[in-house]
Order: sequence, then C-alpha cells, then structure tokens
Amino acid sequence: MSEQTEIAEINPKNPFGNETEFENYNSDYGEIVPQIRMEGCKIPLFPNLRERSRIRRYENIVGGFLLGHFVLMNVLFLVLQEGFIWIMSLAEGTMTELPENYHSLALEYFENTSSYTAIMMLSIAGCSIAVTCLGCKATKIPISNLFQTQDFNIGLALSYIAIALLIQTVTGWAAIGIETLLEGVGVTAYSPELPESTDIKNIMMDVIYSVIVAPITEELMVRGFVMKNLSRVGQRFGIIMSAFFFGVWHENIAQFILAFAAGCFFGYITAKHNSLIPSIIAHMAVNLCATIFDLFDRFGLETASELFNMFYLLLVFAGIVFLIKMLVTERFPYAMPEQSERGLRIALTSPLLMFVLVCHISTAALAIIQESL
Repeated sequence: MSEQTEIAEINPKNPFGNETEFENYNSDYGEIVPQIRMEGCKIPLFPNLRERSRIRRYENIVGGFLLGHFVLMNVLFLVLQEGFIWIMSLAEGTMTELPENYHSLALEYFENTSSYTAIMMLSIAGCSIAVTCLGCKATKIPISNLFQTQDFNIGLALSYIAIALLIQTVTGWAAIGIETLLEGVGVTAYSPELPESTDIKNIMMDVIYSVIVAPITEELMVRGFVMKNLSRVGQRFGIIMSAFFFGVWHENIAQFILAFAAGCFFGYITAKHNSLIPSIIAHMAVNLCATIFDLFDRFGLETASELFNMFYLLLVFAGIVFLIKMLVTERFPYAMPEQSERGLRIALTSPLLMFVLVCHISTAALAIIQESL
C-alpha cells in the first residue's frame, strides 16, 4: 500500500464540493483562483487578499454596469421626453403663440400617449440589453451560455407558471398588509400610477412592453448578467442577491416584495435548467395576468374579470400543489462554509455594488417621503 495519500483534484465548476448546486450553471472558478488546477491545491476556509480582490472585481463590474444602467436610463428618458415636447412646440408654435405653462401642459399630454410608453420601453429595454451584452463581454460570459436549456419541458413550464402566480398572489396580500401598517404610522407607500387610457394604441404599447419586452430584457440583465456573475462563489448568494437587486430596482415597496420573492424563484429555475427561458416564460405569465386584470378594470368588464379570476385561482391552487412537490423533492442551494466566507462579507466591501444599491434605495425613500408629505 502506498504511503502517499492521494489528493483529489478540484473541480473548477464545483470547487467547494457543494452537492446542492447545479454544476452546469457554475462558471469556472479558475478565473478567480487560477492555481486550483495545480496538483495539491486546496481552497482554504478564508480567502486570501488576492482571491478577495478577484471576487470583488466581478462584483464591482456588476455594480458599475448597474450604475451605468441607472444613470443612462434616466438621462435617455429625459432627453427623449424633452425632444418629444420640443418637436410638439415647434409644430404648434408655427400656428399660435404658446402659453407660459406650455411645458407642463405638453408633459401632461405626453404622459397619456403611446409615445410615453414607447420612450420608456426604449430607455429601459435598450439600456438593459446594452448592459447585458457589454457586461457579459467584460466578464467573458458568452450570451449563448445563458440559454443552454437542460431538462425542461411543457409540463415543467406550466408548473412554474402556476407557482409564479401563487407567489404573485401571496406577495400581493403581503404588500397590502405592509402598506396598511405604514399608513397607520403616517407613511404613505409610493406606488407607480398605472395608465388609465382606453386608446387602442396606448393599450397595445402597454401590452407589448409589459408582457414581452420587460420580461425578456429584465431577465437578460438580472438573471443573466447579474446573477451569473454574483453566483461565481455560490448559487445561493447569487440567486438571493440578484433577487434583492431586482426588487430594489423597482423602487417601491409593493413591487419590491413581489420582485424579490419571484426573483428567488426565477433564479432557482434559471440555475436548475442552466437557462433564462424558464424564468422568461414564468415572468411573462405573471405580467400577462396582471395586464389582463388591469385591462378589465379600465374597461369596466366585471363579468369577464370574475370569470378570469376563477381561472386564475385554479392556477394558484395548482401552484400550491406544485410548490409543495418542489419543496419535498428538491433543495434550494445552500452555502458551504467556504462559500459563506466569500459571499456577503466581500459584497459589502465592493463599493460600486453597494453604491448602486444606495442609489435605488434613496430614490425609493424620496418617493415615499414625497407621497407622505
């Protein structure tokens, strides 16, 4: 018998030996610790300064691109908005003298047109796609790697839709409860005003954005670029942290609750199937149902709303069954001790990642203060 103890080689796709993670989803940890391929290499419990620096680099890249998205999205929207109003003023100024409050009147008109939704869609979706493409290039993640779908079928898609609708229902009740508690202490929770227009062009633009464009571009950026990079040290951290950013990104309490809970679920099925397709489908279903209910309210279709609500509740009850089955047969990734030491502690010392978080939280807080005054 040999006196030398054989040392097992480290798997770059699962360097911490975490059996609850989906190995195919993981990035090569050799990009952070190149020497893991060397014979006899062992990853210690606590990362050294070089490893911390490399982990922090990826997190700062994520934070930097998200900060760019936050700034450019708002700047682009304002530029396009003012350009639209300027063109209106040129057209109307040739026929009559413009009133002093023309800008405020034009802005009110603009917010009730399909152009408003089109410009918002172009600003948000355009910046999200740009961040995904440039961010993935900066972190050497091929876009095709985000769609290497495994073990996914129509039956699973339907079960994920039902679970997502269950999450939407439960978080909706939770949001109402929290907002009621806040109102009891004199704080009015901010909620974005939904359009009330019944113009067909406005409705078509709203549906295209809410049901198609938003789910695809949001999943690309959040579950694609952001989660993929934040999962380099552990899928649990990547799923939860990206879901938290997804919630904060909406900048209001009600949508934060829904986005965070749904984001954890979307993140899990993304890692499980190594693909954004399952989360995009579930995200589309959630937005579609919300849009249908909104349209029924706009047109006062009470009977149709009641019938659809019955169908919706059937899906929610099915979601309960599917969720129980998932909880019994599957496990949410947990963090090994080594992964815990490389997760939140390092993220909290990543300045760009924390700064963009503060920007969104501050914006949400200002909105609440304005609503409460």
